[in-house]
Amino acid sequence: MDVKNDALKTADELRVVIEDSHNPNNMHFFYHLVGMIELKQENFASAIESFKEALSLQTSDPHDKSAGYIEPLAIAYYASGDVDKAQAEYERIVSSSSGRFGYGDVYARSYYELGKIYEQKGWKGKAIEHYEKFHELWKEADSGFPEVEDAKKRLAALKSQ
Repeated sequence: MDVKNDALKTADELRVVIEDSHNPNNMHFFYHLVGMIELKQENFASAIESFKEALSLQTSDPHDKSAGYIEPLAIAYYASGDVDKAQAEYERIVSSSSGRFGYGDVYARSYYELGKIYEQKGWKGKAIEHYEKFHELWKEADSGFPEVEDAKKRLAALKSQ
């Protein structure tokens, strides 16, 4: 069983359905799916291009460019080593007024990811600020989420320095 080929076959079937629907605006679904497949396969450059294409095809409706579409692009940038572009995408999520309800987990997790990026850059104050905001948003979260425990540890370590 070749999962990647099966996934790409499904993506191609989606592309055909969208093309047959005569609604090219929906092609962003295809590119987003391809991006997710490439991200899973750690083909970061291909994933980034697909996510960027998906975002470019969305309408001007602010709900279309929601956190759920931007986060995978940020993840791909970070995984590829482009921390600055990942930072920009996570900042885009936390500064957006749309997507907070439908993608509240992504919105909150973006503070955690920004905390890690700022910590990596040596920006202690900004890292602390973002870990605290993440903790504030997820203080009632189940302890099973690894981000919650990691943020607590990182925050304590930064404050003890």
